[in-house]
Amino acid sequence: MISKFIGWTPNNLSKLYLIFVTVLVGCTIQDTEVSAVSVTRYPTETTYPAITTIKLTELSLIQRSKSDELSTLTVVQIDPGSTNMTTIGIETATNVRTHAAPTKLTSAFTATVTPSMVPMTPTNVPTNSDIAKSTSTSTDTVTSTIVPVIDTPTSTLVPTQWPTPDALVDDRVARVPILMYHYIEPLPNDADNIRIGLTVQPGVFRQQLAYLHAQGYNSISLYDLTYHLTQGVPLPAKPIVFCFDDGYRGLYQHAVPHMKAFGYTGTVFVLTQLMDEHHPSYLTWEMARKMYESGWKIEPHSKTHVQLSHRPFELVQYQILGSMQTVQAHIGRQPRYFSYPSGLYDEQVIEYLKELGFWGAVTTEFGLKHDFLNSFTWKRVRVSGNTTIDVLAKYLDE
Repeated sequence: MISKFIGWTPNNLSKLYLIFVTVLVGCTIQDTEVSAVSVTRYPTETTYPAITTIKLTELSLIQRSKSDELSTLTVVQIDPGSTNMTTIGIETATNVRTHAAPTKLTSAFTATVTPSMVPMTPTNVPTNSDIAKSTSTSTDTVTSTIVPVIDTPTSTLVPTQWPTPDALVDDRVARVPILMYHYIEPLPNDADNIRIGLTVQPGVFRQQLAYLHAQGYNSISLYDLTYHLTQGVPLPAKPIVFCFDDGYRGLYQHAVPHMKAFGYTGTVFVLTQLMDEHHPSYLTWEMARKMYESGWKIEPHSKTHVQLSHRPFELVQYQILGSMQTVQAHIGRQPRYFSYPSGLYDEQVIEYLKELGFWGAVTTEFGLKHDFLNSFTWKRVRVSGNTTIDVLAKYLDE
């Protein structure tokens, strides 16, 4: 048997040597594997999701000793055929198959990126995690931040288109009679000469309206006149403005129905404090609102009908600003025109009206033609209790 072994050994020693070498080399060789790996980019706080496919070469190293701890990191090799380069930060390599235990990779690397079918979207949109962070102050207690939806209140103030002048504003002159009335009601038994002069009785008033209508007059407002002078907005062939100073209560009962019958509307310059005090001779605010809703204009005539010219500024401010704010509060529109009490005014009054945003003012002086330059001294045609149809026709040059 020994002789057989001795004879077998020379013949098979080379084979044993090859087996031994193979085993030895196999224990030291690195286990290398190349595969295609799909990496998905997940959103951060400043980016949206984007899916990219990356061809990577994965090289897994086997840890052999404590001195070789760095070899446990997964090393990612880049496909050398890449042309489009981008830098991607990897937090963990849990999506890469390795032969060692999964380890944390905090480095940045350059990779080949091929866009997928998911489109890119704008950045800086909070994620669900961001929202969760913003709605709680601790990990133990979460406080709801739900806020009830409340309708936003809207102002009742109705805006008015600003009459920005065009290049032809200085060339325009309009012939528009602005009639000035006061009382439209029957005369009281104890009426004095002043009251008689200020009162046009309802029957006479209707006759005047019938005459004006037959002559082809159409009523417009002071707003219409301003838009015409500043921007050339067309007016009727024969325009006319009806103004009623002081705001007496008889207007609601007598003037409004008669004017409505002819398709006319007017402008009332009211004394706001007397209306606030519910004086029986003057319109109520409910009446004024109804007139406004039917197409009439409600503008201030001061609070108490005091002279404003050559007076302290504090008094002027109280009478003009106070009446303007009261009309605005009750009607819902900032008034733009003013009627000077007793027709008296000075430069201080005019300048203050302009500062408050008024567009014009009317006087008690006679005149038929108007321009924009003198819009704070527009003239009018006084219609008194003694004005007959013939006199009115003469005033209007008919």
